[in-house]
Amino acid sequence: MVASIDCETTTKIVPKSLSGYRESSQSSESSQDSVDAPRHYQFVDFRAAASPDRQKRMPPIVEKIITGLTTLSELPGGSTTKHRTLPTLLLYDNAGLELFDRITYLPEYYLTDCEIDVLRTHTQSIVVQIPDNSDVIELGCGSLRKTQILLDALNQQRSGVTYYAIDVMPQPLHDSMESLAPKFANVSFVALCGTYDEVLTHFKKSTRRKTVLWLGSSIGNFACDGAVQFIAGISDSALTANDSIVIGMDKQKAPEIIMDAYHDSQGITAEFELNALSHANYIFSSYISELKGCLSPNNECDSCIFDVDKFRYAGEYDEDVGRHNAFLEALEDTLVKWPSEIAAQVKELCGDSGDLPLQRGERIYIESSHKYGDGSASVLARSAGLIHTAEWQDSRNYYMLNMFRKPPTTMSQPPTIRSSSFNKWSESSHRARMIEQIDPSVSQYPTIPTLPEWQHVWSTWDTLLLHIIPRRCLYDQPIDLRHPFIFYLGHVPAFADIHMAAADAMPLTEPQSYAQWFERGIDPNIEDLTICHSHSEVPKEWPQVDEILAYRDRVRARFVNWLIAYEKNGASVEAARHVWMAFEHEALHFETLLYMVLQMGPGDIQSPIETSFAPLGGRQPCESWIKYVGGSDLVFGLAGDDEFAMQGQALRPGHVFGWDNESPQTRISLEPFSIRAQPITNGEYLAFLQALSASSESVDGLVPLSWISLDQDSATPLAGDYVVRTVVGTPSISVTEAALWPVCVSQKQANAYAKWSGKRLPTEAEWIHASRAYHLARALATGDRKADFAKCQSVDGFLDQELKQGPMAILQQPYDMFVPSDANVDLASWHPRPVATDGASFLGNAWEWTSTPFYPYDGFKPSAMYPGYSADFFDPIPDQDSTHYVVQGGSYATHRRIAHRQTFRNWYQRGYPYVLATFRLVSDV
Repeated sequence: MVASIDCETTTKIVPKSLSGYRESSQSSESSQDSVDAPRHYQFVDFRAAASPDRQKRMPPIVEKIITGLTTLSELPGGSTTKHRTLPTLLLYDNAGLELFDRITYLPEYYLTDCEIDVLRTHTQSIVVQIPDNSDVIELGCGSLRKTQILLDALNQQRSGVTYYAIDVMPQPLHDSMESLAPKFANVSFVALCGTYDEVLTHFKKSTRRKTVLWLGSSIGNFACDGAVQFIAGISDSALTANDSIVIGMDKQKAPEIIMDAYHDSQGITAEFELNALSHANYIFSSYISELKGCLSPNNECDSCIFDVDKFRYAGEYDEDVGRHNAFLEALEDTLVKWPSEIAAQVKELCGDSGDLPLQRGERIYIESSHKYGDGSASVLARSAGLIHTAEWQDSRNYYMLNMFRKPPTTMSQPPTIRSSSFNKWSESSHRARMIEQIDPSVSQYPTIPTLPEWQHVWSTWDTLLLHIIPRRCLYDQPIDLRHPFIFYLGHVPAFADIHMAAADAMPLTEPQSYAQWFERGIDPNIEDLTICHSHSEVPKEWPQVDEILAYRDRVRARFVNWLIAYEKNGASVEAARHVWMAFEHEALHFETLLYMVLQMGPGDIQSPIETSFAPLGGRQPCESWIKYVGGSDLVFGLAGDDEFAMQGQALRPGHVFGWDNESPQTRISLEPFSIRAQPITNGEYLAFLQALSASSESVDGLVPLSWISLDQDSATPLAGDYVVRTVVGTPSISVTEAALWPVCVSQKQANAYAKWSGKRLPTEAEWIHASRAYHLARALATGDRKADFAKCQSVDGFLDQELKQGPMAILQQPYDMFVPSDANVDLASWHPRPVATDGASFLGNAWEWTSTPFYPYDGFKPSAMYPGYSADFFDPIPDQDSTHYVVQGGSYATHRRIAHRQTFRNWYQRGYPYVLATFRLVSDV
C-alpha cells in the first residue's frame, strides 16, 4: 500500500478537460479492461468525472483553439508583433510523443545528451539531496534513458523511497511503469493519471519529504510570468518547508547551435510541429462525432478545420531575449473551417461564425523555448518564493539541472517579473525603457509597509528566534558586547509598541514595564568599554520566554488593527512615520540577531533549510576595474522628508520616509576614480594572510571572525583550512564555492588589505555614485548599446551620452530601480553567493565598508521621534580620530526596502569584527 498521499483509486473515465483526445475514444469499460495494472506498481486515476451535461458543453481545449485563432496576441514575454496562436498542448498527443522521442536521438538535438551527461556526472550529488523515506514525484511519465539513472542510484543508496509519475494519458504511464518498476526492487512505484492540478494537491497533506522532478526543458515553453506561476503553483499545492523541485533548463548559447537543434536535417522537428494541426483536426472531429452520437471520429469529414498540407513549420531565435519561437506558416491562402454544428458557439466566442481566412505567409504561433543565462535560475526561484540551492551543468555548459527548495519563510513577497527573460539585467532594462515616465520623487514601495509585508518580516523573525536558535540557547550571549538573545525577543515588540502607542495616542501594551526593560540595547565602544550610549535598565531576571511571546502577539495584533484602519481611513504623517520606523527597526535588527547567531557554535545552530555548497570549480575572478569621471555638485541624500516641516500635513501618496541621517540632501564633488568590479573574496583574503605569514609579518587581529579554523592547534599560522560561518553549514574556503564569496571583515581588517595592495577603500560618495551609475548604465546597455557600454571610457560618461537631459535626476531618486534581479538581498539565499564574474555587483551578499566616518550632512536635525538613532553614534569632525564608519549596500539578510533605498546610511564601529560587511578597492585616476 502507498499511504503517503491522500488518494482514492477512482473509476477510469474520460475527464472533461481531455474530451476530444485520441485516448478518450475508448469507453471507460474498455479502458479498464485494456490496461490492467501489473503487480510491480500501483495505478491511481485522479481524473475528474464527466458532468451530466458534458455533451452540451464545449471542451476547454476546443475553446482555446477557437479563441487563439480568432485573436491576435503578442508573443509571451512581450513583442510588438501580434500572431494567431494554438495551444502548445496540441504538440503532445501519442503521435507527437513518438515524434519527439525520435527528435531526442537526432545529432543536432543536443539537449537529451546534455541532460544525460548531467545526470550521470552528478548522480551522487543529486541523490544526496533526496532523503530516505521520501517521495520523488516526476512531472511526466518518466524517460527510460533519463529517469532510470536516478532511480538506479536511489535503488542502491536509499530506502523507503516512492517514485510517482504524473501524466494525463494512461497508456504512456503504463508503458513507462512496466519498463521501470520491475528493475528497482527497493523503490515503490505509483502511476498517477490526471492533470497536475488534479494530482499535486493530494501531496500537501503528506508528512514525508518530497522531491519534484521536472526534467527535460519544458520550462522553456513558458514565458517568464507563466514559469513563475507554474512553479509557485507546484510549491503552493504540494510542497512544505524543505521540499524541493529539480528543474531542467536549456542554457543560452551560440544562435546557430540552437537553430540547428530546432531545424534538423531530417525534418522530424517540422513533422512534430505540423502534427499539432492534425491533432487539432482530430479534437474537432472527435467533438463533432460525439455531438452526433457517432462511436468514433472521422478524420475525413467536414469537421476537420485545417488543410495540413497548406502549412509549413517556421522558427526563429531572438538572441536578445534568449528565446526560440515556433510557428506554423500558411504556404498559400487558406481557410480555417469551423464545423456547422458549432457555428453558434463559435459566434458566441468570437462574434463571427464564418470561416477564418489566412493569407499566404501568415504565421500561427505554437510554442516558445526560452534559454536561460547565468543567474537566471536564481531569479526564477526567488520570483516563485523559493531558494536556489544547487546547480549541476553538463561538460559543455549547454544545459543545467537546478534544485529549488521551499524555505520555511520569505522576508518579503516575491518580486514581480515583467520583462521577457530571467536575465539578471532584463527587469532593470525593462524599467530603463520607460525612464522618461519615472517620477524620481515617488516611491516604488507603499509609504507604509502593507500587512503582508509585516507578516513576512514577523515570520522571518520567528524562524530565526524560535527555530534557528534552539530554545535552550535563548539566554546565551555569544557576543559579550551585546545582550543575550532573550533581550531581542522582547526588544523588537517593545520598540514597536512604543511607536504604536505614539501613533494611535493610546497607552502601552501590558505589561508596560517591558517598554522600560526592552526599549534600547547596548553597543559599547569596543576600544573603551566604559563608553556606551544610554540604554534600558537591565532587569535582575529576564521574563520567561512564553510571557514575552504572549506580549509579542498582543503587540502584533495591535499593528494588524492599525493597518486595517489605515487602509480605510488613512493616517497622519506623524502616525505613519512611527509605524514605518517600527517596521524598518524590526528588519534591521534581524541582521543584528543573525550575526550574533553566526558566533554560536555551529553544532548549536538549527539550519532553516537544507543547502549544498558547490565545489570550487575554478580560479578567483579576474580582477576588473570600472572608471568614473566623477564631477561637481553630485547630489546625495533624501529630499522632501523634513520631519519638522511635515508636521500637521497630510501624508502625500508615494512619499518616501527616511531616517534622520539621510536628510537633508547634500552636494559633493568627486575627482575621477576607478573602483574594483567585485568585492574581495574569502580566497583572496586568505591569500593575503598567507602572504603576510610567509614574509614573517604578524597576522594578529587580521583573521576574520566570520571564519572558523579547522586546525587551531597548529603551530604554523594559517596552515590548516578555514570554513565560513553560516546558519546552513560551514563550507570550506579551500574546496567549495565559499572561496568566491565576499569576505566579511572589520573595517580595520579591510584597511590592512587595502594598504597591502596599494589601494584604498572608497568614500561613501564614491561608492554610492559608482553603484547607482553602474546599475542605470548597465540597464540601458541593451542591443547595440551593450557593445558601446563595454567600450566606454567611463560609466558616467556613457550615461551623459545616453540620457539627453543628463543622468542626475534619475540617479537622485530615493530607490535604485535598476538593481540586477539576482542581487542576494532579502534572504534570496541564507548565505553569501559567489561574486559576479560578468560585470560589477554592488548590492547584496554583504554590506561594504567605506572610508567615510559616520557624521551628519550639513543641516542635520535629529528626529524628535527617535533623537538618539543617529546622534548617539556620530563621530567627531572628520579630521579627528573616528570610531564609526559608514557601510553601504546591503547583505543577504537586508530587507529589500532598505537595500534598494540608496539614501540609506548604515554604520558600524571600525573594529567590530562580527558584522556582515565586506569591502572593495578604489584607486585614483
